[in-house]
Amino acid sequence: MDVSGSVSAPLPAQQTGLDGKSREGMIAESLEANQEVQGLYPQVDFKQEVIEPTINLTFDIQEHVDEANQRRYNTLIAEMLERTSEPDLAERLLWEARECLANYPGVLAQFDAIFIGQRSASNVIRELHECMMIKRGAERKMSQQVDADLHGNGQ
Repeated sequence: MDVSGSVSAPLPAQQTGLDGKSREGMIAESLEANQEVQGLYPQVDFKQEVIEPTINLTFDIQEHVDEANQRRYNTLIAEMLERTSEPDLAERLLWEARECLANYPGVLAQFDAIFIGQRSASNVIRELHECMMIKRGAERKMSQQVDADLHGNGQ
């Protein structure tokens, strides 16, 4: 509340979070970074079905979840994304991350809608693994292109 007594809280889309970026900025950045994945799955609206809910979850965790659970959640999710090639371990990490949100029903509901929804956790891990492999392939291809450009196309 400012001196005049009016509330001047930012709108959710204007709130800044990670690295001082707004929700809208992070959504735009994620859309750009995931163009290749979107191209492979044209039937999926990645912005509405994946990116916006994930960014909103990220901001809401930052806003509502205590710091210790935020750190643990972020560590577990990062490790889960790194270990999708080990489905049993990745699924265990996903469930452990979910436990960090147990005291925050609104945030937990968002997590469930994103990661569980209408499918099993093992299917989520498989889908994440496929997406991670596509992203890594795209990053590798871009890196090779940059190397070729820097070295005069292999000359």
